[in-house]
Amino acid sequence: MDERFLNRPLSVVLDFVRFGAALLVALGHAVQLGLYAGDFPFGVRMQHYCVIVFFVLSGLVISSSVLGGRSDLRRFAISRISRILPVAVPALLFGLLAAYVLAGPAHVPIDNSPNEAAEVAERFIPPLAFVSAWPGMPAPVWNPPYWSLCYEVWYYAIFALAFFLRGWGRYVATGFACLLAGPSILLLMPVWLVGVALTHFGLVRRVPLALAPILLVLCPFLALQLFEIDREVLIPFLKSWWPFAIQWSVWAVADLAMALIMVLAILAARPMVTALEPQVMRLAGLAQGLAGFSFTLYLFHWPLIQFLLSHGFGRTESVPEFTALLALVVGACAAISILTERQSPRLRRWIEAKFPARASLPVAILPA
Repeated sequence: MDERFLNRPLSVVLDFVRFGAALLVALGHAVQLGLYAGDFPFGVRMQHYCVIVFFVLSGLVISSSVLGGRSDLRRFAISRISRILPVAVPALLFGLLAAYVLAGPAHVPIDNSPNEAAEVAERFIPPLAFVSAWPGMPAPVWNPPYWSLCYEVWYYAIFALAFFLRGWGRYVATGFACLLAGPSILLLMPVWLVGVALTHFGLVRRVPLALAPILLVLCPFLALQLFEIDREVLIPFLKSWWPFAIQWSVWAVADLAMALIMVLAILAARPMVTALEPQVMRLAGLAQGLAGFSFTLYLFHWPLIQFLLSHGFGRTESVPEFTALLALVVGACAAISILTERQSPRLRRWIEAKFPARASLPVAILPA
């Protein structure tokens, strides 16, 4: 048995999954926004459940990265900061620029009045502090998908405090971070923790190879069944007993079910890709290249689609025309990633130089 659940061939396959989920989110939002006006068999649940896939993968990868005692609070914070900020900050800036300046006649009106300036600040500062998922906080202009990042960074912070700190400080700091995150973010945290759990239970590594294909085929069937009951049963069930603001966690019960389906798929995939490791590893370069701009694709696709719509593109029923527009968005995100995700190693080196190992990073910046 491998010492780690997340082995090399499974990492390659999950890189493809990460890119595929980002692409499906972009596809679903392109239809939702009207870039394509023809028939489409899925609603908003498709892109939402793809975000749940991201959460499960995030929990799995983050938990795997701290195994073996090779990480500490400082390294963890630097890793997360250097991963998130090079994409999040440009995405917020581009969303504001596209909405207020570049949108032509469809631009969001703005003048020199204090109220207009305050509105722009409200659309930028809370998301930059990753608190726009709190009740009453505005979402970033032209970038609603940013909500999931405002959840995820709090999961990073809570996990890091609980994992790296010791003694009473662990409980105090973790509890305080949970209070800051708020109930709606915590409501969805079990979805993220499902991915963490994969790295800590030896039993999950023991799915027989003969059973794996059956389980893998079962997962899409279960997902389709979930589509049938989530809106009619699970969402009303949650609203009937949850006493706080729900925000983006309105599908939390269905999301947990989807997370468990995703876990079942990963469990089934692991023995199969392990058995095919030589063949899978030949695709490692392609997988890494696609996954290497999936974060940028996720955070930039909505403002790019809005930008196209504001200049009269889209709203087409032609599949080839829509495919070309979507390819344009994906290609633009791949190009933008040169200035965003690919700058993460450089930012990491800079932070490590500014905060050498003998110094400690302030806990206050962990959510970033």
